[in-house]
Amino acid sequence: MANINFKEKSHGDKFVIQVSGEIDAKTAPELKVKLELSIENGATKIVLDFSDLTYISSAGIGVLNSIQKYLKDKSGEVVLVNLSKEVKDTMDLMYFTKKVKVFPNLDGALAGF
Repeated sequence: MANINFKEKSHGDKFVIQVSGEIDAKTAPELKVKLELSIENGATKIVLDFSDLTYISSAGIGVLNSIQKYLKDKSGEVVLVNLSKEVKDTMDLMYFTKKVKVFPNLDGALAGF
């Protein structure tokens, strides 16, 4: 059974959400709610740290895509860090890595945002 957990931390004007577990059709709505609440609370520059994410489905990528489009309209952005090979391969397959910046580590994301 898939589960998902979040840890949040602010770094200046950037908001880091560490996501662990799996993002599938069951847990994608939880991710959507978490991201929407972050945006409602003022986050426009969101770094998603996927170092502990083991799986993402098309449902999860759909959530990320809609949030990314919404933030772009508000002059914000979502960037991704620490993608495992499996997660990156899935995102590459769906061309999502062409729409967002992907960094190898958190320091690079915070500096390159």
